[in-house]
Amino acid sequence: MVQVKKAEVRGAILEAATQLFFENGYAGTSASEIGQRAGVAPSAIYTYFDSKLDLFFQVYSPWLKARLDQLERELKSIDGHRAKVQHIVATIWREIPNEQNFFANNLMQAVSTATPDDHYSGNLLEWCEQHVARMLKAAEPKPLHGIAHYSSMAHVLFMSFNGFVVGAYLGVRGEKTVPAIEAMTDLIVGASAPDLKPIKG
Repeated sequence: MVQVKKAEVRGAILEAATQLFFENGYAGTSASEIGQRAGVAPSAIYTYFDSKLDLFFQVYSPWLKARLDQLERELKSIDGHRAKVQHIVATIWREIPNEQNFFANNLMQAVSTATPDDHYSGNLLEWCEQHVARMLKAAEPKPLHGIAHYSSMAHVLFMSFNGFVVGAYLGVRGEKTVPAIEAMTDLIVGASAPDLKPIKG
């Protein structure tokens, strides 16, 4: 019975945090507000989560992983090596940063205010990079490289992702997105790919 109660309280905290992060962002959401919406004392949050950062990642990780799983499914209906890679790059640099009230910007807010005491983990970044590396390798008809090469490309994509997320949120430098996607696609695939097609702005 105690375990059921704990699961319900944890679920209520997660639900409240999810709603508030989407509505107000990470920086605009306090533990007191989460506790009030969940119907628990703010101190109770730290019984279930190590920190506000930990709570955020419990919300953000499933969201981002589900989005990348969706991307992988979308690739099945796209023909051509370059077209597939272009869709991967465009999704990471343009689509995800602009989705659901710029939700990805919460990651920037969370990480930029984190301290060593928050015990930040790079596990989500590692999962994303490896997941995308496998997509990049699978997109190539006859992979010419080992997974380490595609992992390096995925690492560049996600390090750049941070900047595109902030730019989308602030509404600046949007005109640079399309040519940047084209250039990165060329870097990964090669500009001489036979199925070369410009993306729509």
